[in-house]
Formats: sequence, structure tokens, C-alpha cells
Amino acid sequence: MCGIAAVSGPNAARLSILLTLGQLERGTNGTGIAYISSNHQNCRAHPRICVIKEPVNPIMFAKKHFVRLDPRSVSAVAHNRMPSRGNISYVNTHPFLSCSREFAIVHNGTVFFRKPTVQKIRKTHKVYGDTDSEIVCHLIEQYYNIHADMVTALSELLDTEFSGSVLVLMANGEIYGLRKGLEPIHYTVTEENVLIASTEIAIRNIIDKKAEIRRLKSGQILRVRGLDVRVHDTDHVSDSDLEDLWDIPTACDWRTYFRTAKTLKYFF
Repeated sequence: MCGIAAVSGPNAARLSILLTLGQLERGTNGTGIAYISSNHQNCRAHPRICVIKEPVNPIMFAKKHFVRLDPRSVSAVAHNRMPSRGNISYVNTHPFLSCSREFAIVHNGTVFFRKPTVQKIRKTHKVYGDTDSEIVCHLIEQYYNIHADMVTALSELLDTEFSGSVLVLMANGEIYGLRKGLEPIHYTVTEENVLIASTEIAIRNIIDKKAEIRRLKSGQILRVRGLDVRVHDTDHVSDSDLEDLWDIPTACDWRTYFRTAKTLKYFF
């Protein structure tokens, strides 16, 4: 179990970190963010995608990195980790970048890939850690290289051993989401932003309490371009009466942790 989050619109990078602070119960063994930056000089990876990650909890991450996150960022994905595979280290911390640097992903869930699948990915892609989530990243890349369309690539992913929820940040600023199984994805659209998170409460901490929050069904694909949100159905769409996995109603309030982290300075 992990926490995933994404924001499209003004202050995307900083808001996405606030979302991770609102779902601390989903993981404190690593925090990371990938965002589209208007200051390319600060980005070592893709000239458009900036990645910052550390094997620390979201509170410590925010204390160290919050003020350096570009307030002009317009699109971001973030992650707080609870490891199921792979030790606690930098290389195993999300997000993961595709070899082409065309996109970055964050993943929530555990995937039991067959050994031949993993061996093939490791032979044809640069894999630095030992998590199943990094394999997911490069599996998506294989399908994207074939189809040049992320919706189609994620549809192909549904026919593999993949499970859980994944968010994809493209270099052009688009965000895609896919859910397969019980790991949740919630989203809402405000006047300025699209907010996406594993838990509804993480979003409620930021928006109007009366705003509508929707949940992606298993097998659906979410596409976000600016404030334009579209949901694509696939042949795998299903929605059971079971509660979302670990959707705990007593999630942490990020304001509490801002008060605890007294040295944290944040501006909007």
C-alpha cells in the first residue's frame, strides 16, 4: 500500500505534496514528486520533467524541499511509499522515469510479475532498483513506444499481471490514471485545479468540504489536460461493493503536520 497524488493547474507541485501529507497512513518510507517545471535549469532528467525524491517521510520531505518546488508548475504527480517489494532506498523511491524521459509514473499496489516478464524488461530497459513499480514504468513504455498513445498503452497494461493504481505524468503536462483492483483513485475538479489522490480525505483537506469527489472504477482510464477531465472505459471496467483497499476514514490532517514542522515555510 502506498499513496499516490496528482495535480493539474496552478501550484501543482506544492499542492501534490500537500496531498501526500493528507494520506500519511498510506506510507512514510519514501516521498517523491515529478512535475513540469518552468525553470528547466533545476531539472537533471528531462528538460521538461523535474524529479525530486528521497527515502524519507512526507513531513521531512516537505521541510527540505517545499520552498524549492516551482510555484509556477502546472502539472505534477507525487507519491508516499509503504514498501511491499524492494528495500528503502533512493532508487526504489517513486516516481520512476521512462528511459525516453517522456513520462514519469507513481504506482500504488503490488504486482506479481512472471519471471520472463521481469527478465525481458531488465534486458531492454535501464532498471536501477528492485521494485515491481519500476517494472510497471517500463512495461508502459513498451506499449507507448508501439502505439504512441497513452490511453492505448494503459489499456494494454490491463491485459498483463499489473494490479493497483498508477498515475502517469507526460512531458507535455498531461496526466493519466489507471486503476485495476481495489487500490483507489479519487479526483475532483475545482475552478483552478484538478486534484487526484488515493484517499478522499486527502483531497478534502484542501478543497471545499461540499465539493464533489469522484472515484475511478477498476478498469477505467483517467486523462487530464488542464482542467479537461475525461474517463475512458475499457473491457475490464468493474465496480464491486467492496470498500476501497485501506481507504481509512480517519486519515491524517496535513495542517497538524505543518504545525509540527515548525521550520517549514510555504508560500502560494
